[in-house]
Amino acid sequence: MKKAEVQIGNTYIAKVSGVLAKVRITGESPYGGWRGKNLATGREIRIRSAARLRRPANEQ
Repeated sequence: MKKAEVQIGNTYIAKVSGVLAKVRITGESPYGGWRGKNLATGREIRIRSAARLRRPANEQ
């Protein structure tokens, strides 16, 4: 994905620790990128670049 396409509050498929997982973007990180929540584990994660995001989770 591209940085301009990422919207806070949306859910995306992202690569987290080598596995594709659903991630909800919760806000921007003050260090760059975004804060998100891994919906499978409930953990808070940082997405440093839009390259980790594959597509919105509601698309097939």
